[in-house]
Amino acid sequence: MEKQLSSPPVVLSEQIPKPLPIPKFQLGQAVKWACVPTGDYGRVVGIVFGSEGSIRALGYHYAIALDTSSPSYIDGITSDWGFEDDLELVTPNPTAGDRLEASP
Repeated sequence: MEKQLSSPPVVLSEQIPKPLPIPKFQLGQAVKWACVPTGDYGRVVGIVFGSEGSIRALGYHYAIALDTSSPSYIDGITSDWGFEDDLELVTPNPTAGDRLEASP
């Protein structure tokens, strides 16, 4: 059975700068969390400018569809939000087909 993609909530900011800065990542790009030990990775499927409720980080937040081989996917987490400063680009591994492989 295919797991359904669901994204946790993010809070839209009351203070949106004009003009908006250019986002660091684009839809469809492969990214990984650079600052967490789990090493989760996936593809950008959404972008919002807002502030996350628990840390009050103002800026771009990216909805990430986790790759099926990402560590948290095994635990049933199929998506997550990542703050721009916490993410970095990864490149697909051509030997793994369509699957992403994040290097440590």
